[in-house]
Amino acid sequence: MEASCDARLRNRCKAEIPKTGLLMAVLGVIFMQGNCTSEEQVWEILNVMGFYKGRKHFILGVPKKLITKDLVQKYLVFNSDPPCYEFLWGSRVHAETTKMKVLEFMAKIHNVVPTAFPSLYEEALRD
Repeated sequence: MEASCDARLRNRCKAEIPKTGLLMAVLGVIFMQGNCTSEEQVWEILNVMGFYKGRKHFILGVPKKLITKDLVQKYLVFNSDPPCYEFLWGSRVHAETTKMKVLEFMAKIHNVVPTAFPSLYEEALRD
């Protein structure tokens, strides 16, 4: 029996939500580290969230591949060659979100308000 179109869309959306959360977390790390961050700093945060560089995630697959291949192709820019990436926001990110939205996401993760990060809040307002 073939799955209905609605069922396929629901399954696709369920898979996209964790990817979006992962992307927002990476963007938050980049923003909070002065708009450029090392791969090491990204993994420090992602490890706390349960994503590990060498371990397959039950929903997302291999997070390192997702970040360094899929997200870099669509959203992120990296500054150096492996083995250590340095990430920046890509042009598509600037078109699809704002620093304020990312700061609000990061504040929610930390259970604070965006103004708890005063310098980042000011930068987000200017953006």
